[in-house]
Amino acid sequence: MQTFHIHYRNTQGTLMRILNAASRRGIDMPYVRATPNEHAHAVTLLLDINPKQTGQLCRDWRAIVDVTKVRAGAAATDMASTSDWATPHSPASVGASGNAVRSAMA
Repeated sequence: MQTFHIHYRNTQGTLMRILNAASRRGIDMPYVRATPNEHAHAVTLLLDINPKQTGQLCRDWRAIVDVTKVRAGAAATDMASTSDWATPHSPASVGASGNAVRSAMA
């Protein structure tokens, strides 16, 4: 697992371009956190990728005009122990009553 910290100017579509670089390669993103960071913004991604994919993603992210900084590092231990992302989430309809599911399907 690798952690990526990407700083960017918050212009229209920048965060989506950052996330699309990983999603169009079919890479799971178990942890994504976007936060304001002074005059810019930052997004933290946790990805399980190989060194070749790391190079490709960093190159793609640096090619985005509004990205100002890209850093890659090892996954933090507190991220790995966070149960919010470590456990797969079931769809919302699993816990719903049968009537709610039937009405949603109608």
